[in-house]
Amino acid sequence: MRLLEGTRVLSLEQYIAGPYCTSLLADAGAEVIKVEQPGVGDPRRHYEPRTSDHEPDINAGYVPYNRGKKSIELDVRSPDGLAAFEELLDTADILVCNLRPNFLQSAGLDPVRLRNRYPRLIVCEITGFGATPGPQREWPAFDSVIQASAGLSGLLGDDPNGAPLLAPMSTMDMLAGLYAGLGILMALQGRERSGAGVHVDTSMHDVGAAFLMRPLTLFEFTGVAPTRGSDAHSPVGAFLAGDGRWVSIVIPTQQMWERTCTVIGRDDLLSDPELVTNEARASAMRTRIIPALEEWAESMDADAAARALREAGQPAGVVSTIEQVRHDPRLASRGLFVDVGEGKDEIRVPRLPILFDGQGADVVSIAGLGQHTEEILEGPMRRE
Repeated sequence: MRLLEGTRVLSLEQYIAGPYCTSLLADAGAEVIKVEQPGVGDPRRHYEPRTSDHEPDINAGYVPYNRGKKSIELDVRSPDGLAAFEELLDTADILVCNLRPNFLQSAGLDPVRLRNRYPRLIVCEITGFGATPGPQREWPAFDSVIQASAGLSGLLGDDPNGAPLLAPMSTMDMLAGLYAGLGILMALQGRERSGAGVHVDTSMHDVGAAFLMRPLTLFEFTGVAPTRGSDAHSPVGAFLAGDGRWVSIVIPTQQMWERTCTVIGRDDLLSDPELVTNEARASAMRTRIIPALEEWAESMDADAAARALREAGQPAGVVSTIEQVRHDPRLASRGLFVDVGEGKDEIRVPRLPILFDGQGADVVSIAGLGQHTEEILEGPMRRE
């Protein structure tokens, strides 16, 4: 379903945050024009691994974030390039930029100037530390840097005194792209009422901190900063079943605690004075509850253990490998994966993970560097 059909997006983008944002808009039917440096393009076009030398842009670093777009080669830092780009802006609804901090200003595209010339244009900047003036504005930022500075790395890992860890790479990039897309949709809705565009300032650092809503709120209420290791307020963990696979479980309420004890045949735990409160059970999760679950599940496979708990109303799930997720029949039934490329270069990637009236994004393609330059810049400057 193409809910954004008729919406034109120009994007000065590279790497992940901006491209992921605009890929979601493209999935929803927007015409996304990716503006790339002539002869170079997005650095991720050159990443490995790739399917073959025949289709160099079909690679693991580029495909997931650039489906369904058009590509033009244009140097907006040159007088002619800037003039052509400004002519294109006359036809655009949205401008997205996640190039280096202050790029729009240095290229003569200051958001205030753009607002005056294109009053309906929505300008979205995605930066590491925000587009507003400040000492951090010029700092370069990548996903791992934001994971660290926003506090996520300090929460990952089992050992409170051990080295901080990283979530899978691109976590913060993709969250920033997602929030930027949400901001753009809010701005589009606001423009329907006011007729005016807006500047959407998306800071990866802000997004990363807001993502840690729960630990920040716990700190506000308790004065104790959560850190690596066990969750002090929620009984959560994973136990090994008899087949050597893990089952994840969380037991956040008294009712779920009762269901779990009944399923595993340990009603004696319900009267244990050391397990009366949720916080007490959280503290005892690794020392008392996980061992009880593993004793119960030692003669079962992980699927059977998770199923027994679910059938009693207790959430539980088998920990999946990436290969299992890729071939999950539940995801296949919802059409989550779409084809890109052709023939031997065809691969499947996740689309926008939302259905509208039961419909998902269409099968899409990956544009080669500058593939649509002539069509867009040398043809009539108008929408499709």
